[in-house]
Amino acid sequence: MITRGPVDVIILAAGEPRLDGSVFAELARQSAAGTIRVLDAMLLMKDENGACWSIDLEDLPEDLRAAVGFIDSGTRGLFDSEDAEALYEGMVPGSGVCALAIEHAWAVDLVNAIYGAGVEMAANYRVPAEVVEEAFASLPAKA
Repeated sequence: MITRGPVDVIILAAGEPRLDGSVFAELARQSAAGTIRVLDAMLLMKDENGACWSIDLEDLPEDLRAAVGFIDSGTRGLFDSEDAEALYEGMVPGSGVCALAIEHAWAVDLVNAIYGAGVEMAANYRVPAEVVEEAFASLPAKA
């Protein structure tokens, strides 16, 4: 029996980042629904001169700090300075990056049912959303 679902690490990059809280609001909604668990988040910035820094979740303005309250403090810290350094290398000046570790909470019960039925996972492959959209768009229109 498992207690954790699979985890995706996603990297969001923005040339002109806007910390308006909308992404965190959707993550909070999905977390509250039990679909996902956001285990950790790392916010990185690179200024026009190439200077790099991170923004700790605890250092966000009060309204945004409250907006990330759905990230369990017990799972924060999965990202480290080596992760930050690797991301800084790929960042262009004047940009921002948000790295997220997102657990698929919905999968826990399904995986346990699969294992309980004596079945093994033979393969797992993630098809990016853009590819799915293109595939459906290429289907002939139904009359």
